[in-house]
Amino acid sequence: MGAEAQLGVDVLRRLGASVQRLLQSLPARQSEYAQMLASAGVIGVATAVGSWVFRELIQLCSRIFLQGEAALLRIWLHVGVLAIPLVLVSGGLVLLLLNHFYPGDVLGYGFPNFLETVNLGNARLRRRWIFLKALGAALSLGSGASVGREGPIAQIGGAIGSALAQVRDLTASQARILIAAGAGAGIATTFNAPLGGMMFAQEIVLLGEVELSNLTLVIIATTTAVVTSRSIMGVGAVFQPPPFRIGTHEQGLTYGALGVVIGLLAAGYIRLFHRVGSYLRAVRIAPTWRLLAGLALVGLIAVPLPQNLSDGYPVIDLALHGQVPFARSASLTAAKMIASALSLQAGAPGGVFGPVFFIGAMAGTTFRGVAATLLPGRTGPPGSYALVALGAFLGAVTNAPLTALLLLFEMTRGDWTVVLPAMVATLVALVVARLIEPDSIDTYGLTREGENLEIGRDRRILAQLPVSSVLRRNVVTVNEAAPLPEIMRAAGEGDQTTLPVLDAGGRLSGVIVIRDLLEIVGDAGDLRPLVNAADLSRRNPPFLRVDSNLDRAIQTMEYERLEDLPVVDQDSERKFLGLVTRREIAASLSRMHLSLALLSERDDNILWATGYRIARFHVPPWAVGKTLRDLDLRARYGVTVVAVGRVDGDHGFEPPNADRPFKPGDMVVIAGNSSMLRRFARAALTI
Repeated sequence: MGAEAQLGVDVLRRLGASVQRLLQSLPARQSEYAQMLASAGVIGVATAVGSWVFRELIQLCSRIFLQGEAALLRIWLHVGVLAIPLVLVSGGLVLLLLNHFYPGDVLGYGFPNFLETVNLGNARLRRRWIFLKALGAALSLGSGASVGREGPIAQIGGAIGSALAQVRDLTASQARILIAAGAGAGIATTFNAPLGGMMFAQEIVLLGEVELSNLTLVIIATTTAVVTSRSIMGVGAVFQPPPFRIGTHEQGLTYGALGVVIGLLAAGYIRLFHRVGSYLRAVRIAPTWRLLAGLALVGLIAVPLPQNLSDGYPVIDLALHGQVPFARSASLTAAKMIASALSLQAGAPGGVFGPVFFIGAMAGTTFRGVAATLLPGRTGPPGSYALVALGAFLGAVTNAPLTALLLLFEMTRGDWTVVLPAMVATLVALVVARLIEPDSIDTYGLTREGENLEIGRDRRILAQLPVSSVLRRNVVTVNEAAPLPEIMRAAGEGDQTTLPVLDAGGRLSGVIVIRDLLEIVGDAGDLRPLVNAADLSRRNPPFLRVDSNLDRAIQTMEYERLEDLPVVDQDSERKFLGLVTRREIAASLSRMHLSLALLSERDDNILWATGYRIARFHVPPWAVGKTLRDLDLRARYGVTVVAVGRVDGDHGFEPPNADRPFKPGDMVVIAGNSSMLRRFARAALTI
């Protein structure tokens, strides 16, 4: 090693030692926050390097596949129009080979699962995603699949944040912030837009959860990422729109009309995107053939419209300069909607931002062509509508208007003239789209599966607790042979909103929703004397198993629009046990918050629900170094850990992380009936 290099190493070593001494001299809470700030900076730098590598991979794969296409045309001339589909299929074969070695990490549009892991899971992403997401998306884009690069770079940055959180053994809440910071840094480097990347992290990854300390971490990550990216790749922007101009107030009205059209198009695209996915999954062919067939169809679409290949950034830039003809822009809008849905739903890795930008720009160009015909001389320059529609379509499809506006503002190098038309079009588009389809393109599928990403501390607590803790056993029921007068009398007793209908063996056979009872009886007419409970009940009623958790209970109530649900035992006989009510869940949650507050001040067991108590314990020596998953306390002792207090943190009690090992001095808050708690207490002292 040369003298200069050795001197540099010595300087870095002394600097690191100085920083470490400084952090150790700070109070614990300040030291921890300072370390989080430093981590955010490291994530920003690492994500910028990862973004540069990702871009180089895309260019390399593009050159390889373009040379392959040229070779096909030279060597096998009679292939003709099949050259493009063959290149796409060859890219699919390479992706399948990569997926063979890393199953589950390569194929498909993975951003919804990324959001689910961050917001509903343990916020632990696989470290190999840093490389696999980059390579998979580069192969997909290089071969011509109609996908974007933004989702993968966000996942790459998020995986970098998760890796650092795992190395530092951070809590799930801290890891979640670093993942969001990495994802925002990835978007910031892609568009040279630190504020847009910051808002992406807050609005899309963290679902609008704003906390000043978290916002600071994200800003540090996005800013350091852009500074590092500019030092590596220069200051060039992805798009180069001309200066935005607006002449008369009448043009402002046309941007409002553009928002209506974009909103309708956004709602249609969200549903088309997922409808294509449902259709492809319904077709009974292997995922391998589904991917190859989907890419072949995308190739056939690209034969007359080659601009539809890949993310189409050069074509978007042409549209922003008003250089895409009206007829071509209309056909490209429809083609990209179909091709992007086919590519991503068939399994090609990539993101949706690129197609969204493309569709928005082409739709804006098409709108301007129609408006210029209907209102000659009263429309703005050709490229202006493409620019505004690009942002409006992004905001409406992702339900993230602030992200769209900030990205648009930074992509136009801070041109304030675009702000007002963009705000009008984006907000109108968002309102119109949400009136038709409330979910974004990323949450649509999760909502249909019963998952709601907007989960907070309350839901994390409820997810740890079984319905048996609030089960109401003394309820009014009716036999399925009960006549109408008996049903009406039972409906008037108590405060239930549903009447469980039981068979002769005490098994749940249906439910009668009391609010629907009068309407049902009115329709029965002269048959009322012959009507019994079996006739009036829902024959396939919603119900909960006794081991279900309270979060599932409240989500089922929301979906079914019910205030209480029947609970049955765990066997297949559906033996009726009682009801769980929304009112009791809310009361229990309030008691839980009060109990946690009291437990932070004293060690007494506190009655929390009928037959249930919660208590605070120091982690016993035999549990140190093990995780909740290893200990499996529910199976061994019948108790549930509802919160954890870390000895190395200053955050009070927090939702448990099943994969984080316990340290000496950690505390746990455990719920269970009195006998279960005594059993665990004996084990904690004796094992």
